[in-house]
Amino acid sequence: MKIPWVRRAGFRSYVPYALAVILVLALAFVGVRLFNHDTTNSAGRASPGTQTPETPTPVNIKTGKLVCGQPILRSPFTYNGPAGSYRSGRAGLPTYGRPGSDFPNATAGVIIPTGKNDYSSFQLQPDTVYYLLPGVHVGNFQANTNDAFVGGLSQGTKTVLTGNYSGLHWAIDSNFTDGNQSGVTVEYLTIEKFQPNGNSATVNPDSNTDWTIRYNTITLNVPGAGVLMGADGILRDNCLTLNGQYGFQSFAVNQWGQDSLTGGPYNLMIEGNEISYNDTCDFEGLLDNPKVGWSKHNPVPPRYRNSRCGTVTPDGNEGGFKLWRTNGVTVKDNYIHDNWGPAAWADTDNANTTYTGNVMTGNDGGGIIEEISYNFSITGNYLANNGWAAGLGNPGFPQAAIYISESGSDQTFGGVPACPEASCSGQRAYSARSVISGNTLVDNSGSVFLWQNSNRFCSDGSDDVCTLVGGGTSGPFTLSACKANLPSASINETRYVGNITGSPPRDWWDGCRWRTENVTISHNTINFNPANITNCSQKYWPACGAGGMFSEYGSVVPYDRPGLALTQLSFFQDNSWFDNIYNGPSTFYAWNQGNGYNPVSWAQWTGNAAKGQQCRSAHSRSSGFCTGPFGQDARSTYTSTP
Repeated sequence: MKIPWVRRAGFRSYVPYALAVILVLALAFVGVRLFNHDTTNSAGRASPGTQTPETPTPVNIKTGKLVCGQPILRSPFTYNGPAGSYRSGRAGLPTYGRPGSDFPNATAGVIIPTGKNDYSSFQLQPDTVYYLLPGVHVGNFQANTNDAFVGGLSQGTKTVLTGNYSGLHWAIDSNFTDGNQSGVTVEYLTIEKFQPNGNSATVNPDSNTDWTIRYNTITLNVPGAGVLMGADGILRDNCLTLNGQYGFQSFAVNQWGQDSLTGGPYNLMIEGNEISYNDTCDFEGLLDNPKVGWSKHNPVPPRYRNSRCGTVTPDGNEGGFKLWRTNGVTVKDNYIHDNWGPAAWADTDNANTTYTGNVMTGNDGGGIIEEISYNFSITGNYLANNGWAAGLGNPGFPQAAIYISESGSDQTFGGVPACPEASCSGQRAYSARSVISGNTLVDNSGSVFLWQNSNRFCSDGSDDVCTLVGGGTSGPFTLSACKANLPSASINETRYVGNITGSPPRDWWDGCRWRTENVTISHNTINFNPANITNCSQKYWPACGAGGMFSEYGSVVPYDRPGLALTQLSFFQDNSWFDNIYNGPSTFYAWNQGNGYNPVSWAQWTGNAAKGQQCRSAHSRSSGFCTGPFGQDARSTYTSTP
C-alpha cells in the first residue's frame, strides 16, 4: 500500500469558534471499558442500556490497563502563579539542569500563561522547559531541540492545549525548514480539537526524532491522527482516543530519521498506552452485507462521529495505529480497544517488530496485521471480540484476529537483518523466523490466517517500494530490475524455488515478491463460541471463525501459471502450526481462495502432507480444488464444542 505523505499546513492565525464537543463528556465514554458501542454499531452490538435479547453479550473478557481518566495522567506539578522565566527548584514546577532533576539537560525554564498564543520557533529557545499553566491554552508551539512542554494540575484544573476547531492543523511540532528538532518531551497535557489533515497528525507531524510523549490525553483531533512518531521515539502511558483516523502512526515525513534499510523510522517504544475509539471520521469506508441489512453502512455509530471531520476519502488506512517502513519497534503492554479498523497494523517494508503483552479487544477490524513486512514476533497478547464488522463486511474471506499478508522471515537471500542503527541495540530481531506464540484469542472474527496475494510483487504498479531481501535498495531487487526481469522468471516445479534467470542472473521469481514464509504459529489458545458473536453463522457470515493459509490464482506474468504460487506457499515456504489449543468450532481454509473444499476438515488440515499430492495434480491445478492433507497443527488439540 502506498505510503501516505501529507505536509502539514503552514503556521497560520485563526478565529476561534465555539467548542462543539465537551471533552469531559467525551472522556466519559472511554474512562471505563465499553464492550458495546451503539445499537447501530459496526457489528450489531447494542450500546449500554439498550442490549437486545438476540444480541450476544461478551463474557469473561479481559480488560487491559486503563489510562484514560486515570491518576497516571495527573501532573505532579501544581504551580499556578505568574508567568515568566523561573529557576529550577521553585515549588510546584519541573526541575532542570542537574543530574536527578526532571530535565537534567535543560538550561532554562519558562512559565507559559493561559489564553490565545502561537509560539513560532524563533520565539522559543532550545534546551528549555516550558511549563504550561493549568487552564486552557489556545494555539500551538514550534519546538526547538531538547525542549520540554509540561502541563500542570492545580485545584482540579489541568492544562489543556486546544486548537478549538479553528483551523490549526497541529499542536506541537518543529519548524521543518529549520531541520530536525530532536529530543523534545511532551507530558501531562490534554491536547484536543486540532485539525490535522488525513494521514497527518496533531503532535510531531514532521516526524522529528527522539521525542518522548508520555502521560497525555490526545483526543478529538480530526480528520487525521493524534501522534506521528519519528525515529528513536517513545510513546508511553498516553490516552489516545476519539481521533479522526488513528491514535498514532509512524513514517518518515522528511529526510531525517530514516533507517538505512527500510527508509522509515527506527527504534520505537510504544508502551502502556490506552488507544481507543479512533477513526471517528470513517477512513475505513462504508460496509455492505445485504443479508444483515447493511447497504453503505457507516461502522462508526452516530454518537461517535465528529462533525468536524469534513469530507474524507476512505482509503482503508485507519484504526488504533499503523507503522510504515519502520525497523525495530516494540509494542508492549498497551490496551487497544474499540477502534474502527484494526488495532495494530504494520504495512509496507517494516522489519523487526515486537508485539507482546498487549490487550486488544472490540476493534471492528482485526487485532494485528502484518502486511508486506518482515521479521515479527507476536507473543503473549490477549485478543478478544475483534473483527466483527470487518468480517461481516467481507463475509466469505477469513478475517483473522492475527492476519499475516505477504510477510515473514526470509531464508532464501540471506535474511533481512536486525535494525543497523546504534540506537536499535535494545530492539530484538527475527531474521530467521517470525513467531506467533503464547497468545490467547477469544471470540474474534477468526484465529490466525496467512495470506499471500499472487498478484502482489515489486513493480506491480500498486507500490513505489520493493522488497528488502538481498540488501533492499542496495541489492539486485529494485523496481526497474524486477520490471525488466519478471516476465522471464520461472519456478522449479519439483523443489518449488525460483529458477536463475534474467540479467543479471537471479532468482527473480522469489526476490521480487513479498512472501509469507518461515512463520511459526504455536502454543496459542483459541477460544471460539459463535453464539457470542452477532450474525456468526453460515447464512450471514460463512468465514466466521476461520483461520488457515491460502493464496489465489494469479493473473499477471509470471505468477499466472495455475497452482504454482499456491503450492509453494502451502508446502514449501516453511509456515508451521503446532501445539495450539482450539476450544470451539474454528475452521480452516487452505491452499486456494477458491478451493471448493474450504473449509477443510481438521483431519485434512492436520494430515501428513507427505502422504498427499501437495495439490500438484493436474486436476487440482485445473480445478482449484484440493483436500490436502496440509500437515499443520502437529500435537495441537481441537474440541469442536466451546
